[in-house]
Amino acid sequence: MFEKPEFIDRINRENRGGSLLLGIDLGRSYAQISLCPGEGLSPVSVKSRPKGEIYAFPALLALYRNRYYAGYDAETIVQLPEAVSFENVFALAMEQDVVTAGGRSYETWELLHHFLRLSLQLAQGYGRADRAGAVMFTTYLPQDPVKQERAYKILARATAQLFSKKTRMYLQSRQESLFHFFLNDQEKLWRGGALIFDYQKEGMAGWYCTVEGNTAPWSVHFTELAPERMPKLPPLEERAQYSQELDGAFYGVLRKLEDKPCSLTWLLGDGFKGDWAVQSLDILLDNGRVFQGNNVYSQGACLTLIQMEDGEEEAGDYLLLNDTDIRYHIGLNCRRQGLLTENLAEEYVPVFQAGTHVGRCHDRIYVLPQKGEDLIVLAQGARDGVIRRLRVPTGELADGALGENRLLVEFDFLNISTLRIQVTDAGLGSLLPGSGRTVTETFTLD
Repeated sequence: MFEKPEFIDRINRENRGGSLLLGIDLGRSYAQISLCPGEGLSPVSVKSRPKGEIYAFPALLALYRNRYYAGYDAETIVQLPEAVSFENVFALAMEQDVVTAGGRSYETWELLHHFLRLSLQLAQGYGRADRAGAVMFTTYLPQDPVKQERAYKILARATAQLFSKKTRMYLQSRQESLFHFFLNDQEKLWRGGALIFDYQKEGMAGWYCTVEGNTAPWSVHFTELAPERMPKLPPLEERAQYSQELDGAFYGVLRKLEDKPCSLTWLLGDGFKGDWAVQSLDILLDNGRVFQGNNVYSQGACLTLIQMEDGEEEAGDYLLLNDTDIRYHIGLNCRRQGLLTENLAEEYVPVFQAGTHVGRCHDRIYVLPQKGEDLIVLAQGARDGVIRRLRVPTGELADGALGENRLLVEFDFLNISTLRIQVTDAGLGSLLPGSGRTVTETFTLD
């Protein structure tokens, strides 16, 4: 899951709201809401229209005569001559702080606030959304720490007056929502491999999910696909004209993936409406079962919260790995500054856990090695469980005036498979300052 900024973590520790759990997916062009109305109950998806099984609604906000409208209501209002429209509201807030429309400036976080306020009214029949115990936002964002931090701040500001002060707020990626959605599958069909395609107005995204059971916990890998051959999605009313083009392009995408074993395929998004996938569907059915839906992300967000409330017992059997996550547990046995055990006994110090985004893999610790002792870092693979011993020759740095010395060890992952370790002579304080000499070693783990 996305790592929480400190202020969000502090708020969540202090807050304990009601039993209603909300899962909200914020896409570029569409959004959707699911909720769990009480303890022990299964998540339900909120319909965006009174009739039919339509769960996703346009990420569109409209302003007409000083009144805001969202979703399908906004689609109707924007036809009026004086209406002002704001498309892809969350994406707009991520890209800009202020926008100008109709000769007036608007703060994008406030536009997102109105969009969420009106969207939550869809859930009125299930309970008080403003008193929810927790809300999980799922977004299309990559696991980039800078973008995550911005998203947290925008959402915290936009929802400040929408929920109780006791409501806990979280954020995760769509891959994580899929992961928790799959965990709820009693048949565990996804263990044989899964293909996921999401076709929206802005284009098609895709992932290939595989499971490796060589270690405990099992590792679940989401590899991003690039179905670049898919054309831009035409409007639903025009889709029949382009059915052969769409089907042929998707067929070409699937042919490139024939070497990837899978037992499950999920077709998500508005783009798969219209029954245009004919010959491409034949390929998918040959590979296993095929499902279609528009509410998987928000359902997965609710299931994440349920598993968190239950202590994450089921999720603890699996370790989620994305393309940007490291595949190794990193740690070392050492004596540390400030360790109060008798005779400064060694202890195992974890540094990074597999599944951490590479952009957050920067850490530093102080160690007190024995005279002439080299530094040994342990790297355990999440895929095979094999432990590699990485040796950093620091014997000379460890040889201080009193027979031992304090060393500063800095760890950085340059990419998901390259670890750089730098050790600096830090000395033992102002009376015995360090020399500042350093030793740097770089290890390629894969």
